[in-house]
Amino acid sequence: MTETFSIGEALAAPFRVIRRHPLAVFAWGFSACAFSLLTSALMFGALADLPLMEAGRAEPPPELFGRVMALQGLSMLANLGQLALGVVIWTATMRATLRIGRPDRYFFMRAGMDELRIGVVGIALFLGAYVAVIVLVLLGIAVGAVAWQANEALAIVLGFIMALGLIAAVIYAMARLSLIAPATLILQRFAFVEGWTLARGRMGSLLGLLVCTWLIYMAVYFVLAFFAIIAFFASGAFAHMQALGDAITFRDILPSPGVLWTLVAVVLLPGAFVYGAVMTLLCAPFASACRQLLDGSPQGALES
Repeated sequence: MTETFSIGEALAAPFRVIRRHPLAVFAWGFSACAFSLLTSALMFGALADLPLMEAGRAEPPPELFGRVMALQGLSMLANLGQLALGVVIWTATMRATLRIGRPDRYFFMRAGMDELRIGVVGIALFLGAYVAVIVLVLLGIAVGAVAWQANEALAIVLGFIMALGLIAAVIYAMARLSLIAPATLILQRFAFVEGWTLARGRMGSLLGLLVCTWLIYMAVYFVLAFFAIIAFFASGAFAHMQALGDAITFRDILPSPGVLWTLVAVVLLPGAFVYGAVMTLLCAPFASACRQLLDGSPQGALES
């Protein structure tokens, strides 16, 4: 086990995965996008023939409530399916990072014990963080209420400081817990203790890796958002939205078939690759860092 890891090697890992396994990256994104489009189409299709609320009508049509209630079960199943697929893709990105250059006929996607363990780890970390944030928020509200009784200005300043402290605590926790999932995959057992221990004494490097990863992510996000807005206006979808006043049913909200299929093609082709690349960008650096810390193998050596 090495004492530290190379941030440069960790940041280079997702780009190596994208370069060496572009089809796998596309497959990850395609799976997620296709599933989302399919569930959206099913839900919208169930409501397509229902009339919209008329101008001046106080209540929606009565059949809408029954149809919406019927869709609740489908929505829950879709959420569970999306969660399971997210775990499979998350595990696949880390598995590909640990096996860069090795071919895999299933694009590193599995449905086995690794995915089950990663899913349990993810749910446990989410629930733990959720409960901790709620407790801290409630504690902050209580302290703020007491301070407000004494001095309103002091309460405002104290509230601002506590908000910053909460943000800092969340960022610190994200960095401290970031190696648990990769360690679980590498060691093939629940590695809560090992992942926590690996992060001890390396918080500076992990925080730096987290910040760099999110800066790259935000840069990619803003560039993509810019082109998405341009494509939105160029496709005529904005003009269609302006004409929604004449819509009678939910089906009338949809754009023309040509525009709709163009949007679907964009989501399933370049959009799928972008989604897979973003997932790789967010997951691969920490898998690389964990691998370096556990056995001292620099990420570049994995390409041989």
